[in-house]
Amino acid sequence: MEFMANQCPLLDFFVNLVKRVRWVGGLIISVIIGNIFCAILTFCFAFVGTLLGAMTGALIGQETESGFIRGAAVGAVSGAVFSIEVFECSLNLWHSDQSGFGCLLYLMGADEMRFYEFQNIFDIGGDRGLSGASVEKIPTISITSDNNFDASGDRVSCSVCLQDFQIGETVRSLPHCHHMFHLPCIDKWLIKH
Repeated sequence: MEFMANQCPLLDFFVNLVKRVRWVGGLIISVIIGNIFCAILTFCFAFVGTLLGAMTGALIGQETESGFIRGAAVGAVSGAVFSIEVFECSLNLWHSDQSGFGCLLYLMGADEMRFYEFQNIFDIGGDRGLSGASVEKIPTISITSDNNFDASGDRVSCSVCLQDFQIGETVRSLPHCHHMFHLPCIDKWLIKH
């Protein structure tokens, strides 16, 4: 009887050990299956993004100096990267209890950069615009109540961002045509083009 009582705790230990090994094994297998499924979905997103990006990039490249092939290549890479970011953001959103608004802002780039801060990815290089010193020579004027309205009585606005000028703002006025622009709107464009 004493022999059986001593073997029971040892048997319980091995039974518990086998249960734990099965539980850990099941957990490892589920993680591996989850990672494989995630890799397949990432590949699918990247593949579709590559195809759509290549088509869009080729069309844009055909209409610019970069050309059809370079446009397709740049578009393919951009499409794949964007698609993977969408997928990763969707996964993060799924695992969180937040709304999708932050994810949407991230994907649109509204939380980090503005549109005019991006380099033109279809640009083939070389400076074609004015030098910074030449841009500085273009006259600036201050908006007053006298020059804030055009001949038709409408408020004057920036031709780039379409926002009305505010009294007291300093704007750049082109010499011959007298079109006016916000400094950040036109200066970077003049340097690039």
